[in-house]
Amino acid sequence: MTVIAAPPPIPGEPIDPPPKAPPELIEDLDDADGGTTTAVGVGYRAISRFNYARSTLLAAGTAYYVFLALFSLIALAYGVTAILDTDRMASYVTTAVSEAFPGLLGDEGIDPAQLRAIGQAASLVGLLAMLYAGSGAMVAASGSIHDIYGAPLDPRSFVIKRLRLLGWLVVIGSLIAFSLVAGTVTANFANQVMDAAGIEGSGTRLLVRIAAVVVTLAVDFLVMRLLLGRLGGIRPPRKALNLGSAIGALAIQVLRIPMALIIGFSVDKPQYSALAVPIGILLVIYLNSITVYGAAALTAGFAERDVPIDQIKPATDIETAQSDIAETT
Repeated sequence: MTVIAAPPPIPGEPIDPPPKAPPELIEDLDDADGGTTTAVGVGYRAISRFNYARSTLLAAGTAYYVFLALFSLIALAYGVTAILDTDRMASYVTTAVSEAFPGLLGDEGIDPAQLRAIGQAASLVGLLAMLYAGSGAMVAASGSIHDIYGAPLDPRSFVIKRLRLLGWLVVIGSLIAFSLVAGTVTANFANQVMDAAGIEGSGTRLLVRIAAVVVTLAVDFLVMRLLLGRLGGIRPPRKALNLGSAIGALAIQVLRIPMALIIGFSVDKPQYSALAVPIGILLVIYLNSITVYGAAALTAGFAERDVPIDQIKPATDIETAQSDIAETT
């Protein structure tokens, strides 16, 4: 049985130029041995898949659903903490949101107490909105990684597919939330242990900070590995999956600095009125989506490293494809 990952071109006259062949220099480097040539080959394959899948457009669509789910998710989380009457959980929610979007909560942003009151009153509405938007975000992410991997559409029924992705939303969403507070929780716990043991010293404090970063990176790596290994329709080889996940997790960590600056800049610009913060948050979510799809493209590049570049044709030659279809009809 032949499985088609993408629909063939329709009948008609091509108006775009034909796809470009890989540069000879790239082919020569790809055929050679060595770390540099491997990086060139993997990079070319990753860029080709990233561009062919139109990953920037995919990231824009994903950002819309994530943005739509964000505030309902925050309200729901505060609603749960209000129902359970757990101040510590509420502080963790505030820390997670503040780590992800600095300046969104607090004196210059939204009052967390108001969110708790809203969440307690409208937790059911928040749950329904989160289910719609959250499942939409997971569908967008899964479909995007399918496109990058060249996998056919998920053949499961609508209900089964949504329920499956909602399950992954709970798992991955919880891990993302934990990633945002993992460093703070680790550092606080270590500091309490050291204070109880009477351990002092700047060197020890530095080790605590390093441990907090390592824990956060480990959680981000797990998130990336689940996204890239479970939602793309194809499970890449272990080595390729681990490399792509590690690079993606590191990129997310590095991006947190400029993303914090973007949100801070938005909050500090009252002349842009209420539009400033939503625009800043959308940009941050878009950058995160681009990072995930870039990691997926890298994973695909590592996975097909042993396939000769001249056999990889992500951009279909329309005339050839139409000719092949005509011969079979």
